[in-house]
Formats: sequence, structure tokens, C-alpha cells
Amino acid sequence: TAGSIRVGGVDTAQVSDLWTAKNVTLLTQDVHIFAGTLRDDLAMATRGATDAELLAALAGVGLQPDAVQFARLFPQGLDTRVGAGAGDLPPEVEQQLALARVALAGPKVLILDEATAEAGSDATNALEEAATRVTAGTTALVVAHRLDQAARADRILVMDAGRIIEDGTHAELLAAQGRYAQLFAAWSGNGH
Repeated sequence: TAGSIRVGGVDTAQVSDLWTAKNVTLLTQDVHIFAGTLRDDLAMATRGATDAELLAALAGVGLQPDAVQFARLFPQGLDTRVGAGAGDLPPEVEQQLALARVALAGPKVLILDEATAEAGSDATNALEEAATRVTAGTTALVVAHRLDQAARADRILVMDAGRIIEDGTHAELLAAQGRYAQLFAAWSGNGH
């Protein structure tokens, strides 16, 4: 209810929505694939991207253009139709496409709200690696209920009823033996 949010020293209350949209990106677990070609879907993040840049973004999130899976999912490459009216893609692939769009946009701040939650157990590691690559070099706020995601963070804030009750690194919070340590022990099943 009070305070300010600054991105690179800029108070977000003092700039246009266009500035905020260019510099801050939100990616949730509800992924959207836009109707059109794969090229169209990816280019929504940054107009004028070359095919080489689009393919590099896909490779960066684990969708290697020379892989068999890529050829099966996208038989016409960047010209394959995706989204409404096209064949369904597995949830983890939809998330990879959303992460590729984020990589192309290159926001200063990235908010990931359970952005890899839809991955089945087989795809979890691949999606986590993709998210790690996309967040490298940017400020990322990760909302996570899976504590393996939290454990990798530089800083963890534990919230309860809208209030921050703990703040620190994974090691610091385990050592404090507070709520985070209790949650992590219950989640991991090994009594840290």
C-alpha cells in the first residue's frame, strides 16, 4: 500500500505503460500460444528478429532446430502453424515457446509466476534449465511453490498472509530453522 517500484532507477509510477511493458515481463503458468506461424508467435516479442535469432532463442530454451522432436512438432520449421486451429503442443513445449519469446524480448525485469509448473516430471529439468538460461543477466522475481526452485534463488522471501516473514539465501534460511526450513524439510522429505 506504500512505496515505489524502480527499474534501473526509474519509478514505474512515472512512466508510460509502454515503457513498463518493454522493460518488465510477466510469464505465468497459463501460457498463451498465438495463432499463426511459429515465426509469428516468436516475433511478437521483438519485431524484426531474423530467422537466425528466432532459431537461437528456441535452441536456448531446449528446442533444438536440428533435433528429431523439433522436426516432429514443427515439420515446416518456423512456417509451422501454431496456436488456435493448429495441432496441440505438449504443455512443456508451450512453456518453452513462451520462454523463447521472453529471451527475444530481453526485459530488464522478469516475473515468473509458477512459469514452469505445468511441466510433467520428465520435462521439469529441461524447463528449469531453460528458465535459468532466460533469467541469466536479468532481475527475476520467481513466485514458486516448488522449493527446489526457491533453493536456487540468490535471495528468498518467505511470505505468509501477505507479509514477509523470512528473508535470506537457502543456506541462511535452513540455518535459521524457521518456517522456510520447516517447509523445505517437509517438501524434500529428508528432515534438513
